[in-house]
Amino acid sequence: MTLIKNRIVDLYISCEDEKRAKDWYLNVLGLSDLVMENGSRILLMEWGDNHKPIVDGAVFSLQASDIHQAHKELKLRGAKVDEEVAQFGVQSFGFHVIDSEGNVILILDQAS
Repeated sequence: MTLIKNRIVDLYISCEDEKRAKDWYLNVLGLSDLVMENGSRILLMEWGDNHKPIVDGAVFSLQASDIHQAHKELKLRGAKVDEEVAQFGVQSFGFHVIDSEGNVILILDQAS
């Protein structure tokens, strides 16, 4: 028996305004729900003025079926994204996007 299971249950995302953050994740990022395909959940934790965004690196990563189309569409939706899609590792491409609360997320292609 393993001590800790190899499964992420929840991702706790600090935010100043939960409603604004939920709107961003659903309507700008385009997620259909805050529950991932594998059952993991994104939990938006409202901290108000005590919120300190994570901006030094990605909080987590998500996959896009077409990385260039995702980059273009998020720019059109007004999201703050890297200027260009970049190579990550040997075979992966991706870009960073900043959510409504200032947290950095990495969007990767499906090859990762």
